[in-house]
Amino acid sequence: MLLSVYRFNQLSSRFALNSSLRRCFLRQYHPSKNAFGPALETDRVFLSTIPSRKEAQSFLKRFSIPYMKPPPIPKSKVTKVFSPDKKTDLEFTNKDLNQELRKEQFIDSLFSKEFDHVALIKIQGPFTPLDRKSVAKTLVHLQKLGLMSIVVLDNDDWKEMLKDGPSRFNELRKWMINDAENLSDTIDLFGGKATPIYDSVFTLTNGTNNLILKEDTKNKHHCYFKLPGRTLATDADAKINVSLNWLKWCYNLGQIPIILPIAIDGLLIQRTIPTNSGMIELSRALSNPSNANILNLKTPELEPMKIIVINSEGGIPSEERKGSHVFINIQQEYDYLKQSYKVNPHWNFTHPTGLENLDLIKSCLENLPFTSSAIIVPAYSSTTLVSNLITDKPRFSSSLPLSAPTTPSTTTTVLRLGAPVLYHHSLSTINIPSFKSLIESSFGRELNIDDYLSRIEKCLDMIIVVGDYQGAVVVTMEDVEGNKKGDLPYLDKIAVDPNSQGMGIADILWKQLQTHYPNLLWRSRDDNIVNKWYFERSDGNLRVPGSHWVMFWYGPGAVDKLPLYTEVFKKIPASFCS
Repeated sequence: MLLSVYRFNQLSSRFALNSSLRRCFLRQYHPSKNAFGPALETDRVFLSTIPSRKEAQSFLKRFSIPYMKPPPIPKSKVTKVFSPDKKTDLEFTNKDLNQELRKEQFIDSLFSKEFDHVALIKIQGPFTPLDRKSVAKTLVHLQKLGLMSIVVLDNDDWKEMLKDGPSRFNELRKWMINDAENLSDTIDLFGGKATPIYDSVFTLTNGTNNLILKEDTKNKHHCYFKLPGRTLATDADAKINVSLNWLKWCYNLGQIPIILPIAIDGLLIQRTIPTNSGMIELSRALSNPSNANILNLKTPELEPMKIIVINSEGGIPSEERKGSHVFINIQQEYDYLKQSYKVNPHWNFTHPTGLENLDLIKSCLENLPFTSSAIIVPAYSSTTLVSNLITDKPRFSSSLPLSAPTTPSTTTTVLRLGAPVLYHHSLSTINIPSFKSLIESSFGRELNIDDYLSRIEKCLDMIIVVGDYQGAVVVTMEDVEGNKKGDLPYLDKIAVDPNSQGMGIADILWKQLQTHYPNLLWRSRDDNIVNKWYFERSDGNLRVPGSHWVMFWYGPGAVDKLPLYTEVFKKIPASFCS
């Protein structure tokens, strides 16, 4: 009972406004409930997919949580405490109590108030009251998970008022303030803390050569309007500067800042700025390592680990699947996506800000580390952000077969700046030491490099490399019917650097294979833990008789030649040292 009272008081003091956590705590000690599962029951509804053990461990590793010293445990071997229903006594051994404490500390770690990382979030309205509640509730949960959200407000309806010029600036500013206060109040309603920041973040330097300036002498306000093809944030004559003095105050008080796209020029006159331009400059300022030292913030990282866009239209539309792209490797797919909008003009009506948000995310990620990612999510599905924060990847793999009935659709897109994809048709252009290191680190075994290179040199068709050997696939053409030139596309190796796992490298490689090889076969040991991944992406599989291999394939025509293929697979020598 003493333990229960201690934990209840501790949680109550830390989450005074969050009654759901109190209910979780009370259920936690009911004799008919599991001590760990019910504690997360209230928040499990926010997980669109339950994270695996590996993903949960990765999350806790990325979000370093300080160890909390448990309260003293009674010395007696058996401790009696009263059950919540006060009808029976429960007996706990010291081992039981230690297990309970470890579970409670894990729960504490998930809902710690310490900020370890930062997300830069563009909230792009207009939203219905229900959607606004969904967004606010999600921001509160992200805060509990240790993510400090820096919110920049936007609203598609503001653009219509901007067209009327500076005469309506005061009206527009009131509208912006009202949106910010509504979001702040809703966050408070769900137990979070937020504060609108109206005009102390952005300042605008003098110089308007490439801008149209309309002045309202009566109200002493100005609005800048970009000329076609000009970007305010990068214009040499009208640079947006960012002040981070507000950040220390928000960080120390656990407040979510809600920033308006309003700047002050050298004459102390308020001006509207494009929200995307403000986001880009914020990402640049936050990525400057000197700012964390200047502000004396007790956080390991100030630069955003995520760029988030919450809107009404959802992610980037896809030609291949219903809904949105699941995952985008920007460096590889940026030009293709631009062209897709030209081929599909109706997207300009269904997803009118898709390309703007793509450009915004590309510019922000270019200022951030390679590990940073971005996500575009509709407001009605904003709870997806909680799962994405924990797993750091899309809700499902983007390389799953589109024709499979089990492959879901989505309105959420995860993006990474990613890496270029290079194609090699000869070993002469391959960095052999890097290639060998990648294969060995991925498989955890020593590659018999001389024999392996000697074999694939004779039948190599293509080696696809992602980035600086963060991943690679090797495809050979095997001889099936006695031809001098092989006629069977065979996936010899697919490898991902362990340090790059979770970044979508495997999906990038697999989509490349599907693009270049309509038919493909490969083999895997029957005890390979990756076989589940292969089963999901193959059209069929067969255990090769008299061996430890399982043969996989996708594409038409393979079934008729399976006996020939199995004989070929048996002749391919092992690649690794025994």
